[in-house]
Amino acid sequence: MTTNNARCAFLRSYHLPAILLHYPRLVRAMQGIAMLNGVEAAACIRDLKAGRRWGTEAVNRYGGTHKVAADAWKYRKAISVQVATAA
Repeated sequence: MTTNNARCAFLRSYHLPAILLHYPRLVRAMQGIAMLNGVEAAACIRDLKAGRRWGTEAVNRYGGTHKVAADAWKYRKAISVQVATAA
């Protein structure tokens, strides 16, 4: 098994509840940006880490795993700046 195949197999074995526990802010941002549920957001994170461009139907409609993750990250950063300036 090559290194890349081993990495992909390891990342595919991530359990979705573990991803939901480890990335709660990113999951919430994905839910707000792409209108995903928690399981779809966790699957998107798993697919992104495995190097897949496309995921579930909802992720594909938004533009793929990278676009969902990038926009969620930007959204999370924008919200944190708004909270910091409001305080």
